[in-house]
Amino acid sequence: MLDPHRPGRGLRLRDHVVSTPSLVRRLAVLQQIWAAVLILLFAGFTIWISAHTLERQETTFLRHTAAQMAGSIALEWREEGDLRAAAESAMAEGGPVGVTIRVLDAEGREVYSAPAGDRKNRRGWREARAGLVGGGWVVADASDEPRRRALMALMLALIVTGIPLFIVVAAVSRTVAGRALAPLSRIAAQAERTTGEGAWDRFGNAADPMEVAALAGAFDRLLGRLQEILAAERHFSQDAAHELRTPLTVLCGELEYATQDPSLPPEMRRGLDRALVQARGMSDLVEALLLLRESESGARTRQEVGQPVNLSDLVRDLERELRAPETERARDFNVAAEDEVMVAGHSTLLTSAIRNLLSNALKFTPAGRPIRVRVFSGGGRGTVVVEDAGPGIESTDRERVFDPFFRSAEVRAAHDGFGLGLPILRRVARAHGGDVVVSSSALGGARFELFIPSWISRS
Repeated sequence: MLDPHRPGRGLRLRDHVVSTPSLVRRLAVLQQIWAAVLILLFAGFTIWISAHTLERQETTFLRHTAAQMAGSIALEWREEGDLRAAAESAMAEGGPVGVTIRVLDAEGREVYSAPAGDRKNRRGWREARAGLVGGGWVVADASDEPRRRALMALMLALIVTGIPLFIVVAAVSRTVAGRALAPLSRIAAQAERTTGEGAWDRFGNAADPMEVAALAGAFDRLLGRLQEILAAERHFSQDAAHELRTPLTVLCGELEYATQDPSLPPEMRRGLDRALVQARGMSDLVEALLLLRESESGARTRQEVGQPVNLSDLVRDLERELRAPETERARDFNVAAEDEVMVAGHSTLLTSAIRNLLSNALKFTPAGRPIRVRVFSGGGRGTVVVEDAGPGIESTDRERVFDPFFRSAEVRAAHDGFGLGLPILRRVARAHGGDVVVSSSALGGARFELFIPSWISRS
């Protein structure tokens, strides 16, 4: 049986805590990784291009300088006839800045060098040669220190700009990812609000990206199919229960009338009594199914479940009702209720739900053992707590007991019933905007806590 109000079933999505990071965080981290990779690639490529460009320019400059000085020295050499004197005259007219000029004769011997410097350590220097007319060479030398300093300055500039850029990307990436995934968040919130009752707003939006629109369309089609299934199941069970109510009522009446015949043999009377018990059980089941449907969210209007109801009065009346036919258990009930615990609800549904809760405690608590009932208000809601001294409920069954028709093997062996009391209790609570939870009791049995929003907080 589908239930739109239970976790993991029906149409309503419930919170699911997972240890994996959110999609927004994943996208933000991915953006940050890509930003770091792109910044590093851009910086590396920029430094590589700059280094090769400066190196080519340095080589071109040295070649041009050597050729220019070779031409000037050749002219002076023709006039003066001495290579060293020619070199000194050419350098005196204007030597290049930052470049060492060396003049070699035809045998490769150095005849001139300016400016004078350390000739031992020539590491990190580049040179270019140009031939002299008449024999010899002009060598232009320059240190690569300016180029290395320029590259270091460029690296520093890239670091100074790259780190703030990465910080900005890291700060903005989560916002960008959140906005990109906003349609998915909207769909999730809308799905959380959607129930199995009535019409629903379509998940899609005209401004959604193509991929999100496809997902929204799939949700719309899925929700439509689920609502068709729920509607068919709901109508079937409700119609079947209505159709069975009248013949079962007639059958119970006929059996009761038949058992009153004093001429019946004892064996036949016992058979009719057993048949009457089974017929009444079937009638109770039909009534429980009808009440189960009436208690669903949306089955009653907001106005019907929004009337002021005093939970304390309901509990006191039900206490008297339940222990009146069993006077030997009158002392088992221990009720502590505030004078007024006003909630927004429907009196008939709440009465039926709390009756199931108290009957359940009475059924599973042995005679002479206590049943503790407390009714109080606080935190914007009214609460009914029922604790019994029965066998309790295993932790693995504490959610399953709210499944329709669920009864553990021990319960089936020891007690009669249909397994609908607690499902009705939870559905009534959720139809009122509340809930019911089960835990262990200090008395040794089960502890049920039913809470309903206060009437004052909703008025």
